[in-house]
Amino acid sequence: MFQKFKKILRFSILSLLLIFFMYLAFKGIDINELILQLKRSNYLWAISGMLIGSVIGSYFRALRWRYLLNPVKKNIGMNNLFSSVMIGYMMNALIPRSGEVSRPVLLAKKENISKAFCFGTIVVERIFDMLSMFIVFGICLFFFRQKLSDAFGEFNLEGISLYFSAAILLFVLIVVIMLFNLEKTEIFVEKISKKILPQRFQEKIHKTFISLISGFLFVKSPKSYFPIFSLTILIWLCYAVSTYFTFFAFNINLTFLDANLILTLMSFAMTLPLPGNSAGTFHFLTKTALVSIYGINAEVALGYATVSHLLGLIALLVIGFYYSIKENFKFNTGL
Repeated sequence: MFQKFKKILRFSILSLLLIFFMYLAFKGIDINELILQLKRSNYLWAISGMLIGSVIGSYFRALRWRYLLNPVKKNIGMNNLFSSVMIGYMMNALIPRSGEVSRPVLLAKKENISKAFCFGTIVVERIFDMLSMFIVFGICLFFFRQKLSDAFGEFNLEGISLYFSAAILLFVLIVVIMLFNLEKTEIFVEKISKKILPQRFQEKIHKTFISLISGFLFVKSPKSYFPIFSLTILIWLCYAVSTYFTFFAFNINLTFLDANLILTLMSFAMTLPLPGNSAGTFHFLTKTALVSIYGINAEVALGYATVSHLLGLIALLVIGFYYSIKENFKFNTGL
């Protein structure tokens, strides 16, 4: 009963935040002008961008995942990897962060490998994604420091990105040290769990923790470094090209470097797990960035944000739903 109440409360809070950010995004917007901008748009560019970001980008993500999984099972089939990625995306869009659980569990069942290990590789994935975002944002700061300061000075985005990057790198360093001293780590975790946890949880927590740490096993295979880092770059480039192509749909005259800056701010927006694939924060921050940094018309900026988000959401839902039907995915149980 308490767990059900927590879920309802969490969903209610997130839904209220979605409504709040949507209100901020649409505040002061001339709806008739927005509709006119949407009618004038060249959707061929927008759809092309969506396909590059949602489909090709997801394929590269699935391929990178295979390299992360290689320490436990070599060369897992791309069909299983890609379908799991797309079902995970679909679940994230429907229930925030649920895909982070359903994706590794689904693949683990298909390939008969550890669920905790698969989840550990998802943690590694998120670290690579976050570092990509902060590295690109750091590059953009070099070129757009004054514009960002004028637009978002009160939020100190430079300081936030620096602190988060340092925290992520420290976390990775600690995990790598644990991984190369796995026997000592196991003993340490076992001692801690005995002190603070009831006996019935100790073994489960111990096994889960070690399995999660093993998600970083790729660090022991130097041959995997180049493909993993290369695919991380390709994933980002797919999203950046998608962002850039959609500029053409709305006759927004910005450069590819500008697209990277907008993409980093979109990525910031999507760290808040709102329903509908972070709807609301995506619209608000994307519109605000285009208006405040580049002086784009508010209705054009919101039209851009709306089309970018909606096409991406539709793609993830349609492709994810297709694979969920094909693989008899059960929504009510997570599998």
